[in-house]
Amino acid sequence: MKNFVLIMAFLLFCLNMQVMGLPSYSNENDTIKTITLEPVTVTAQQREQQLLDVPVAVTVIGSKLLENTQTTSLEQLAGFVPGLNVTVQTPHRPSLSIRGLTSDEVSPSAQPRVSVYYNNVPTSRASMALAELYDMERIEALKGPQGTLFGRGAQIGAIHFISQKPLADFGGYVAARFGNYARKEFEGALNIPTLDNKLLFRAAGLYSYQDGYITNLSGGNLNGKNTFGGRFSAAYLPTKNFNVNLTVNYQKDDNPGTAFMSKRYPNSKGETDIFKYEASLDEGKEWFNKRDVFGTSLNMKYYFDNDNYLTSITSFYNNTVDHRWDGDGSIAPAIDMAEYDDARQFTQEFRYNFSINERFEGFAGLDFWREKVNQKYWFAPNEQYMAYLIFQQPQYMINPDGSIGYPIPAIPDDPQMGPLAGMPLPTDHQEESIDGATNLAGDAFFDFTWKITPSLSLTAGLRATYENFTTSREAYMLGNTPSMLGNLLGSAPNFFFAPTDYKEISEGFTSVTYRANLKYAINTTSSLYAGYARGRRPNVLQFNSAGQSEVMNAENVHSFDIGYKLFQQQRFQIDVDVFYQLYNNFQSSKWDGVNYLIADAGKSTSYGAELTAKAALTDYLEMFGNYAYIHARFDDKDSEGNPQEYAGNTFRLTPENSFSIGLHAKANLSDKFQALFTPSYSWKSHIWFEDANDKQPADPALARLEQDAYGLLNANLAIKYLPADVALSLFAHNLLGEKYLIGAGNTGMMFGVPTYVPGAPRIFGAGLKYSF
Repeated sequence: MKNFVLIMAFLLFCLNMQVMGLPSYSNENDTIKTITLEPVTVTAQQREQQLLDVPVAVTVIGSKLLENTQTTSLEQLAGFVPGLNVTVQTPHRPSLSIRGLTSDEVSPSAQPRVSVYYNNVPTSRASMALAELYDMERIEALKGPQGTLFGRGAQIGAIHFISQKPLADFGGYVAARFGNYARKEFEGALNIPTLDNKLLFRAAGLYSYQDGYITNLSGGNLNGKNTFGGRFSAAYLPTKNFNVNLTVNYQKDDNPGTAFMSKRYPNSKGETDIFKYEASLDEGKEWFNKRDVFGTSLNMKYYFDNDNYLTSITSFYNNTVDHRWDGDGSIAPAIDMAEYDDARQFTQEFRYNFSINERFEGFAGLDFWREKVNQKYWFAPNEQYMAYLIFQQPQYMINPDGSIGYPIPAIPDDPQMGPLAGMPLPTDHQEESIDGATNLAGDAFFDFTWKITPSLSLTAGLRATYENFTTSREAYMLGNTPSMLGNLLGSAPNFFFAPTDYKEISEGFTSVTYRANLKYAINTTSSLYAGYARGRRPNVLQFNSAGQSEVMNAENVHSFDIGYKLFQQQRFQIDVDVFYQLYNNFQSSKWDGVNYLIADAGKSTSYGAELTAKAALTDYLEMFGNYAYIHARFDDKDSEGNPQEYAGNTFRLTPENSFSIGLHAKANLSDKFQALFTPSYSWKSHIWFEDANDKQPADPALARLEQDAYGLLNANLAIKYLPADVALSLFAHNLLGEKYLIGAGNTGMMFGVPTYVPGAPRIFGAGLKYSF
C-alpha cells in the first residue's frame, strides 16, 4: 500500500498543477502550445452526449488507448476501468465483476448481473460475452444498476462494445504482431464508400494464435489461443432522415484446454510449484476449449428531426461451446468431464427518442427477448482412481515422484460395505446430463432528462418486465457399464448425475426497475450528481442434486451514488463516484453434493469509491489513472434476524483496493519519425475465489482459495513513420513476470482436490501496422 499511496499522490500532484493553470511548453522553440485531451462522447443514455453531461458513473475506453497500450483482451481492458474485475479461465465462462458483484450462470435460466452489449445488442450470456477487441471505436463501462438503459441484465452495471462504423472515406489498416510462445496475430479493416456515399461498407478481421504458456508433460500445451474473428458492416443512407445499418459478427475459438492444476499432486517431474508452468494431465487425451459465436443485427432509424427519431433494432445470435477438462489436475484419470452448449437468442427493440424545447428529452420503447439454451455435461471417471477420492485417501492417488499410484481394482472387502464389498470397480463408465431452458421477456421502458433550471436537471427512468422461464433436466447412463461407486453416493447406475427422467418446470414473473438522478452543473466544466437505482436479478429455476426442482428468489439491490465530474480547460479530466448498495436474497453459488447450484446467501452490503483521472501535462505527455475502493461483505443476519452462513465474508473476486496508472509520451525524432511510449501498471489487493472464504481448510494439505495482492506492468513502444502512417511497435505484458492465479477451486473442489489456474507469465513481441 505504501507504493500505491506514493504513486497516487504523485499523480494527483501532477493533476493539481494543471488545475492551477500552470503553463505548459513544447520543445518547439520553447513556445506555449494549446494542449487538450480528446473530447469524450458517449451514448450510454441512448443518445450522444458529452461525458460531463451523463449523471452516472461511466468509464470510456477509446480506440487510441487500446492501440497505445496494445490492449487486445477484456482482462487487460478491465485494468482501465475502476470497479471492474475480469478473469477468464475458459472463453465461454468469463467472470465479469462490477463493484464486487459477479455474473455466475449456473442454471441455463440464470440471468447475468452485468449486461454486455455489442453495438446496441445484448450478448450477456457468459458463453457469448467474450469478444476480441479489434477495429473498435470505443468501449463504455457503466457502474451501478442500469436497467432502464441496458435492460434486465444490468443489475449492477453494463459493458457496451462499439465497433468502428462504415465511414464516408476510403481507407483501412493492416497489422501483424509476433511474439513469444509462437504468437502470431494478423488484423485488418477496409472501408469502402459507394453510391455517392449513400452505401458504405466496412469489413474487419482478426486471426490470433499463441501456444499455451502451460506445458502438459503428458503431451501438448494448455492455456493457449487459436481465434478467428470477422465482422462485416454496411450502412445505407437513402435519404437524409432514414438510415439502415447491418452488422454481421463471427468469432471462432479453437483453443487448447485449460490448465486446471493441482497443488497437492506433483507433476511427472515431481514438482508441485504450478508457477513452473508445467502440468501433468491424463495421458492420451485431448483437452480443448472450442466456441463459435455468430451474430447479426439490423439497426434502422427514421429522423423526424435531429432530436426526434424512431429506432428499430433486430438481432439474432447463435453460440456453441465444446469444452473438455481434467477436473482433478493430475495424471490420474479420476475426473474427466466435458460440456457442450448451444444457445440461440433473438431480440427486437423499438425505441422513440424525443426532445421538447431542449428542456425535456429522453426515450421510450418496447422490446422482446427470447433465448433457447441447452447445456450437456458428460462425465467419464475411471473409478479405480476415483475410489481414492471417495474413500478419502487422495494422498495415495499420485506418488511423491509424480508417477501414478496403483489402481484400486475393487471396493474394499470390508463388512461395512455390505453387499458391495469386493465388487469390481469399472474403468469405462460414462454418463450424461442435459439441462435446457427457453427464456423469454417483454419490456416497456421510459427514461427522460428534465432541465429544471439551466444548472439543475432531473434524470429518471423505469422498466417494467414480464419474464417466463422454462427449465428442463434429464440424466442417464451412456453405454453398458454402470457405476459401482454410485451405489455409495445414491446415484447408481450413475456416479455424478443421478438418473432422471425428463423433467420440466416453468414460471413467470413480473418486475419493475427504476432510477432517479439529480445533476447540478457547477459551471461549463464541472458537475455534481446524486442518484438512486433499483437493480434486480431474476428468479432462478434449477434442479438440485436429488433431481428436485427449486425456484430461487429474485436478487434485489438498492444503489445510491454521489459523483463529481470535471473537464478543466480540456486538459484535465476527473470522475469521482461514491456508492452504497444494499442486497436482498443474494444469489451465491455453492456445492450441493455433486452439483454447483445457486444458493440464497441472504443480505449483504457494499460501499466504496471510484476515481478516474486524465491529464495532458504537456503537448507530448499525457497521464491517466484510476482507483477503486470496494468494501463488499455479507451481513451478519438475514432479513428475519437469523445468523447467516457467510456472515462477514467478502464477495468473491473482489479486491478491496485496486488502481491503475500510466502515461502516453511522444517525441519527434525527426520531421518524419515519431516515438510513442505507453507504460501502464495495474494493481489489485487480496481476493477470494469463493464467497465461502475458506480461511482454514479442513485438510491442511489444501491451499486456500485466494490470491494475494499483485500488480502487472505493461508497456508499448512504437516508432511511427509519419509520411506513410506506418508504425513499428515493441510490447510486453506482465513485464515483471508476476506470478498470480486467475482461478481456484473448480470441479475438483467437491472431491477435496481443488485445482488452480495460473495467470499468464511475461508476454512480449513486436508488431507492424500500416494505415491508409
